[in-house]
Amino acid sequence: MLPGDHQHPTRLGRRAALRLILSTAGISVLAACTPAPGPSAPTPAPPTPVTGQSTPAAATAGGQPTPAAAAKPKRGGTLRIGVAGDVARLDGQLYSSINTTWMSFDRLTAYDAQLKPQPMLAESWELSTDAKRLKLNLRKGVQFHTGREFTSEDVKFNVLWVRDPKVAAGALVQQSKWFTDVETPDKYTAILVSDQPRPAAFDFFEFFDIVDSATVQGPERDQKLVGTGPFVQTEWVQGDHLTFQRFANYWQPSLPYLDGVHVNILKNPQSLVAQLEAGALDIADMPSLIDFARLRTDTNYTALTVPSSTNVFGSNVTRPPTDNKQVRQALNYAMDRKRMVEIAFRGQGEPLTLPWQPTSLAYDASKQNAYPYDLDKARSLLSQAGASNLELDITLNTATAEWNEAAQIYQSTLNTLGIKANIKQYDTAAYLDQINNHKYTGIYVGSIAYASVEPVTIIGNSRHLDPTGNSNTGYTSEQYLKLWSTASTEPDAGKRKAIYAQINDLLIDESCVMPICSAPARMLTSGGVHDIGLTQHGAFVYNSTWLA
Repeated sequence: MLPGDHQHPTRLGRRAALRLILSTAGISVLAACTPAPGPSAPTPAPPTPVTGQSTPAAATAGGQPTPAAAAKPKRGGTLRIGVAGDVARLDGQLYSSINTTWMSFDRLTAYDAQLKPQPMLAESWELSTDAKRLKLNLRKGVQFHTGREFTSEDVKFNVLWVRDPKVAAGALVQQSKWFTDVETPDKYTAILVSDQPRPAAFDFFEFFDIVDSATVQGPERDQKLVGTGPFVQTEWVQGDHLTFQRFANYWQPSLPYLDGVHVNILKNPQSLVAQLEAGALDIADMPSLIDFARLRTDTNYTALTVPSSTNVFGSNVTRPPTDNKQVRQALNYAMDRKRMVEIAFRGQGEPLTLPWQPTSLAYDASKQNAYPYDLDKARSLLSQAGASNLELDITLNTATAEWNEAAQIYQSTLNTLGIKANIKQYDTAAYLDQINNHKYTGIYVGSIAYASVEPVTIIGNSRHLDPTGNSNTGYTSEQYLKLWSTASTEPDAGKRKAIYAQINDLLIDESCVMPICSAPARMLTSGGVHDIGLTQHGAFVYNSTWLA
């Protein structure tokens, strides 16, 4: 996740580029599950494509290759991955700077390409008619890496364990608290009980890895990753590397194909591509945009992307001049999104006025161009606001080069409107202090994570959109909070969509958060890497990956 969201006070920030959550559990047979009493019916899940400039692998939500795979998978070999950044501790329920730490875990369910939950550790589920009791029918015979059997008691432990702020990310803490009780009538049944309907429950599961209770309560809790996933962590040398080997007793006997994974921890994204080109790596995870753009058409490599985040400008509504709504609207019209995408973001991403992917229930194509680039309109609004000789800052994190380029483009445009814009760059800690505590004047650059999940989840978990008054912009209102709260407990999708339409109108009018463009996760691989899968929370997965 990116600075602003990924760096929630209760989270460990990863890079300055995208911090992915890599959950690598795949499934042999996927089932479509409906929110109605009675067991779900097993049906094949539709494939989820991985977008790439070369011929990409297609995968299901769990990372399985589709029948269209060009070649038969080959067993064996060690995948060499390069990542930029470091991690303070190992924890399956903490968003870390090393995305591959999530290879050791499975989740209860996984979204497919249509954001429909599919089975993982939960084979099927049943939702009560009042949508307040969710019964999970668990897969039998699943083992943790220690050999202990996975049961309903592990579901209960994880739901309660993760809500401790010292354990997990803030998003999981709040989502866990939705459930007032976790009933365990037998080893293979867990019932989550809530006092209100929770339409975004499966968003929680999308990010909720099941950890081994004995390990996380023992002396190795910060040093060892133990789950039910396809890869067992065997070594961690902080700041240097992580190693994983194939879990021989994985509940999908045919997976994974790889013997192991070696993760090289490097200091910067430039080193990733240098080692990839030298043949020392098979994968460069989140390379710099410059290198990604340079190599994405090179037939020796495969360039992959998956929807992940949204780049935004945010305005401080607690200080002038951006406490004036007309000034903020003028700033929105002054944003040349197309140019920023082409130059700063190297053509990666689509210009956006609202922070939703086309798959989102809140997406409205008719409102995606609510703020076209229009300097005359911007001048008119500034005049109406009585604003002249304005000066403001553009605050950003030094670790994300593309943000600096976008800020320079914006700075030039604002100068033509008579606005003096000062670009101020901070390291991660100082940047967070500026935006989280509303110390900055004017605007900042950041990113909204959770791009593909339910809008109430994105809003509630985002420091940019937080309706409780704790957002980086400082904006809140009774209307905004009420709309979000109502949507959060409305089980009917049609009614939620109507509520989201009202939220869209409010976001457009207030212009506190001004989306720039989508920010897909990206990866470069060598030609010998096949069948990398994906998840719907912006992560690539390796349980079906094989080496030629």
